[in-house]
Amino acid sequence: KFENNYALYELYTNYLKITYKEGTFIDYEAACTIVKDRLLIQSYKAFPILCDISLIEGVSSDAKDYLATYGSALIKSVALVSILPTLKYMGSYFVAVNKPKITTKVFDSITEAENYIKTQL
Repeated sequence: KFENNYALYELYTNYLKITYKEGTFIDYEAACTIVKDRLLIQSYKAFPILCDISLIEGVSSDAKDYLATYGSALIKSVALVSILPTLKYMGSYFVAVNKPKITTKVFDSITEAENYIKTQL
């Protein structure tokens, strides 16, 4: 496990789970830190990523652009999960508008997201 100001990272055998902290607003600087820490945790090996965005406050436009492009390095696929409808919609909007370079799916339960990630190993 690893934690920074924005998220808790949990590395499992075949995937990485990132749970964003409550009230977090992800701007460009935060996105860069999140990606830098993720790459270190992954030891620069590609993994599927499960991101729980249920408690975030929001994401700036430039952070979304960064995460959809340069921030996708060494990611096999992404499962975005939010139990809140508004943040699930935000995740779906990100996928449709920012068009991440890697396959990204949006879920409303951790179990569904974990099941998806396990198919991406």
